[in-house]
Amino acid sequence: MKPGSEQFRSILILTLINVGIIVILSFLSPTFLTYENLLSVLKRMSELGMLAIAETIVFISGGFDLSIGTIMAISGLIAGQMYIFGLPFFLCVLLALLGGMAAGLMNALFIVKLRLQPFIVTLATMSILRSIVYGVLRGKTLSHFPESYLAYGDLTILGFPFLFLVLIVFAVLSSLLLQRTYIGRQIYAVGGNERSAYLSGISVNRIKYTVYILSGFICACAGLLFSIRIRAIIPDAGLNSPLEVVTAVVIGGTAITGGKGTIAGSLLGVLALFLLTNGFSLLNLNPFWQLVVLGLLLIYVVGREGISKALIGKRLKKKSHQAAGIK
Repeated sequence: MKPGSEQFRSILILTLINVGIIVILSFLSPTFLTYENLLSVLKRMSELGMLAIAETIVFISGGFDLSIGTIMAISGLIAGQMYIFGLPFFLCVLLALLGGMAAGLMNALFIVKLRLQPFIVTLATMSILRSIVYGVLRGKTLSHFPESYLAYGDLTILGFPFLFLVLIVFAVLSSLLLQRTYIGRQIYAVGGNERSAYLSGISVNRIKYTVYILSGFICACAGLLFSIRIRAIIPDAGLNSPLEVVTAVVIGGTAITGGKGTIAGSLLGVLALFLLTNGFSLLNLNPFWQLVVLGLLLIYVVGREGISKALIGKRLKKKSHQAAGIK
C-alpha cells in the first residue's frame, strides 16, 4: 500500500475518525479509558473482526456472504454438541472448523455450478443453518465446554486479551495472502473484472471455491472465539452480524462490487462501530439508535460509492467524446 494511494488515504481518514471518537468519549464518560472497559471492547471485537476479515475477502472477489454470522453460530454449536456426545475436545474443534468449511463449500457449489447470485445463495444458507441452530438449541443456551478451553477468554498477553491477539494474527495472515501472494492478486483480479480475469487464464471458479471455503473456515474460528468469550453458544449468536460486518467493511473502504479493499480498513471500520456501541452503552443511550446509526452509515457509504462511480463514468465519457471530437 503506497502513501498517497486511495487505500492509504481511506485508512488514514478512518484512523483519525477512531482517534476522534476516542477523544470525544473520553470527555463524555470517565470510565471509557479505564483498562477494564478497553479490555472489554477488544474482546468483543474479536469475533466480529474475524467475520469482517471473511467478508472482506469475499467482497474483494466480487462475492457476497450473508451467512457469516450463522456459520459462526453453527460452528460453535457443533463444537459444544460433539463434546456433549463424548468426543475429545480437539476433535470437536476440528469438526467445527470442517463444518464451517463445508458451509462455505455449499455456498460456492450453488454459486459456481448453478450460477446463482451470491446474495440469494447465502441468504438461503443463512436461513437453513439458523433453523438448525434454533431447532437444536430450542431457545436454550449450550454451555458444555471444558474449563481449560474457556480459560482462554480471561487470558491476557502483555496486557492484551488472547482473543484479540488471535484476531490480529488472522488479520496479518489474511493481509499477506491478499497483498503478497499470487492467489491474492487473482482474488483482486476476479473481483475487478471477472471476464478479463478469465481471459487472462485465471481459474475464476477455483478462486470462488477458495474464497467461500476460506470464509467458512474463518467464520468457524469466529464461532470458537465467541463461545470462549461468552462461555456458551446462544440461539441468536451472530444474528445481527451481517448488518454490522457489511457496514464495517464498506466503511473500511472495501467495494461491494469487488476488486478493492483491505483487511486493515475493515478492522478499523469494526473498531469504529465498537467504539460507538461502547459509547452508547456508557452514556445509557437507547440501543435502538445503534441500529439506526448502522443503517444510516451503510446508506451513506454505499451511496457515496455509487455517486463517485457515476461521476467517474461521466468524466470518462466526456473525455472519450472530446477525444472523438464529439461535443
